[in-house]
Amino acid sequence: MVLNIRVEGEVAILSNLGRMMNDPRYVDASGEVRELLDRGILSFVIELAGIRETGKALLGVLMTITRDVRKAGGEVVLAHPSREIEEHLAMMQMDDFWDVFPTVSAATEFFDRPGRNGREG
Repeated sequence: MVLNIRVEGEVAILSNLGRMMNDPRYVDASGEVRELLDRGILSFVIELAGIRETGKALLGVLMTITRDVRKAGGEVVLAHPSREIEEHLAMMQMDDFWDVFPTVSAATEFFDRPGRNGREG
């Protein structure tokens, strides 16, 4: 497994995308995400710490994971992006496609807010 996954409560935190983008096993990420969705996990945080490389590979991985999760009725947010990634997302006009948080803990707290994932406050 190239993708690091940890589950905290009802939130899956995905990391190690930097190594995954240059690994032919990146296609395994979709299968791993689908397994989590099958287990009923619908909240995903993609941790981008340490990733500076932007471009088609990163955007492709982010879009593939996000598409699979949203298709199943879930949500994906991004955490801890570098300045380069934030600028790239803005340049590609993708900054409204994901909620972006400075830390993983802030991102996971997003899912605990009333009204998120079917919770009413």
